[in-house]
Amino acid sequence: MKFKFPKKRKKELILSFLTIFSGGLIGLGMFLQENRETDTHSLPRKGWGEGAYEETLKIHTPQGTEEIQVTVEEQKYTQIQVETFLKEAYSFLSQWFQENTGSEGSIGEDLLFPSEIPENPVQLFWSTNSPDLLSWNGHLGEHISPKGSPVTIRCTLSLGETENVWEQSVLVFPPALSPAEELEKAVQQEAENISGSSEKELLLPSVVQGQEVSYQRLESRDSWLIWILSLLLGLGIFPLSKEREKQTQLKKTQQMQRDYPDIIQKMILYLKAGLSIRMSVEKLAADYMKRKEASLTETRWAYEELVKTCRELKGGIYEKDAYERLGRRCGLAEYKVLSVLLVQNLKKGNQSILELLEREAVSAGEDRLRRARIQGEEASTKLLLPMILQLIVVLIILMIPAFLNFF
Repeated sequence: MKFKFPKKRKKELILSFLTIFSGGLIGLGMFLQENRETDTHSLPRKGWGEGAYEETLKIHTPQGTEEIQVTVEEQKYTQIQVETFLKEAYSFLSQWFQENTGSEGSIGEDLLFPSEIPENPVQLFWSTNSPDLLSWNGHLGEHISPKGSPVTIRCTLSLGETENVWEQSVLVFPPALSPAEELEKAVQQEAENISGSSEKELLLPSVVQGQEVSYQRLESRDSWLIWILSLLLGLGIFPLSKEREKQTQLKKTQQMQRDYPDIIQKMILYLKAGLSIRMSVEKLAADYMKRKEASLTETRWAYEELVKTCRELKGGIYEKDAYERLGRRCGLAEYKVLSVLLVQNLKKGNQSILELLEREAVSAGEDRLRRARIQGEEASTKLLLPMILQLIVVLIILMIPAFLNFF
């Protein structure tokens, strides 16, 4: 017997084959790269300061072949090269100082010390003789005299075991303050002057810079955030409610479509047992209500419509009108067809209704199988994205070591 692979599994089969094929191809490339023998006569050194490394080599001698470890030290500079780099660094720092301090050699804002010199391996280590006025990272202090304070900037230039010191003096002025910052500083100073450090409270001055002032404490300003969130939630109720109604209606429609073949089959069974159309409908509704009252089934919307139809018939509505209203309430093509068949039975008699219902049962069964296949394909499609992500992760795990080993 010929085996046919299920259609809904073809995507998984193709993805599995691609994964195995790609992994095997990458593994084969890594194997060939790892076992490739290339003759070499030199080993590259790393740059100065990058450290040494070990290389595994296969050495061939008349006695045989062995694997050995060779340590490759980092590149070293000659004394002439070291002195050249230090002179270039010294010139660079002098030019940098001139550009940032001007002809007067003064600063009134933070000074950004360079951490390295382009295309120069010299290492820079900064310090100052007054860290409270100008810190080692170039930030100005808080207690700088308005007349300016001299500070010596020192930078140690280091390359290997050779060191050189670069020094310059700079006149440091307090940074220029905005009107708001000046007012803040004045309030802080006045408050500290009129309040003792041992007091439980910090007294605020009523007069600052010759002007009367008043103060207010600012509470947390989260009200605007609450307002925006409530606005978004309020506006989001409408689309959420509409989407919820849409999902509820979709579930209701799918449930009624699933129940349709069962209703047709039961109706055919009752007709073959000798019941009339009306009695069959009433029997379907009565059995459903008994099961629902006994908590043996959940709410089934198609049967609920049959219950409404039975109530209308007991209320005196003509049978023809009740069946037509059943089709309109359900709103689905299947139930509209059933409504038409029931109405035609009232007009033409009970001669062909059984045959028509059996044809409708076959058609409903085929529709059920078709919807089941569609739902299966939709489920497999939803699983396709996670599987693709897993494939990407596997390829990354395989390819990164290969590239690192190659380079």
